[in-house]
Amino acid sequence: MSLAIDFKCRGESPEEIPVSIMNSTGISFSKAHTDKFAMAVIAEQLKEYKGDCICRVPFCLTVEAEALGAKVIIPDEKAGPRFANYKFNSIEELVEIEEMDLLKGRINEVLNCVEALKKNGNTVALNVEGAFSILALLIDPVKLYKGIGKHRKLIEEALKVIENSVVKYIMAGIEKGAKLISYADPTGALEIVGPKIFREISGKASYNILKRVEGELAGAMVHLCGKTSTAFEKTGFCKVKPITVAGGLTYGEAICQLEQGEGVKFIGHGCMKSTPVSMRQPVLWQVELV
Repeated sequence: MSLAIDFKCRGESPEEIPVSIMNSTGISFSKAHTDKFAMAVIAEQLKEYKGDCICRVPFCLTVEAEALGAKVIIPDEKAGPRFANYKFNSIEELVEIEEMDLLKGRINEVLNCVEALKKNGNTVALNVEGAFSILALLIDPVKLYKGIGKHRKLIEEALKVIENSVVKYIMAGIEKGAKLISYADPTGALEIVGPKIFREISGKASYNILKRVEGELAGAMVHLCGKTSTAFEKTGFCKVKPITVAGGLTYGEAICQLEQGEGVKFIGHGCMKSTPVSMRQPVLWQVELV
């Protein structure tokens, strides 16, 4: 059996909720993104619709940035949440960044939804954005990229605040019952920022977060977006090794069976969008941080 890694990113995007699910449940798109009980119903319906074994929340990429002050519009339409404007207009304003308050707003609804889904007997994955991607939702990414040379220290200090918030969010999600943390940092991708900035800033921020939660997962696992995990391997942040699983499983089923075992804290080189898809090779990739 060949163990060649053939990861092709399909891009990170918000979860598409079929209109048929919204019609059958009578739940509005706005409620699906803002109310824990409505969110839980939709997550379970999506799981069944896709033939999946995992419930994933939230359904958008805006929750963490909103909790850090970004203005988000949540229309009652299929388009879902979108940003109205950036929190910060200049790099200099990043000195004002403050950590998330997990006890209010949509981020609190998401965490309470995880708890409700867990109580219903579901395997729950909490979708988490990486620190650099969150920062690029708080300030124009063009200004962010251009400011790295002149304002590097300020950007690094802002990233530390975001790192602290993301760590708290992950730990709160696990406490509420999430067995999987789905982690991705698309804006800080290696091919976008380059090897030097990845090693020193964007990839380093992700590494810092993952290293801090590594010993606190309490039986949960982190699934790294394949784009992130392959970049980690290329830049020396991790080593990977194959784990052979039973044949005839979907990617999600293999993950769910693996999370019952011991010793595996991170997996990667795959995509959480593929959890309902049958595996071509019965192999998962364990990621070991260095």
